[in-house]
Amino acid sequence: MDKYKCAAEKTTLKSLGLILIPFVLFFVVAANIVLPIIGLFFALPLVILNVLLISAPKSKTCALLLP
Repeated sequence: MDKYKCAAEKTTLKSLGLILIPFVLFFVVAANIVLPIIGLFFALPLVILNVLLISAPKSKTCALLLP
C-alpha cells in the first residue's frame, strides 16, 4: 500500500461517516419517538458505528506509512 491509497482510505471512511450523520440522527429521533427506551438500543449501535467511521482508525500498514 502506498501513501495515497492510505490517505484515500481514511478520507473515504470519514466522508461516509459525515454523509450518514443526518440519517443516523433521523433514526435516533424516530426510534425514540416510537419506542422511547427500546429505541435507544436500536439507535445506539448506529451512533457508535458512525463515530467509528468518522474517527477512521488507520490500518496497521497505513500507520507505518503515514505519521
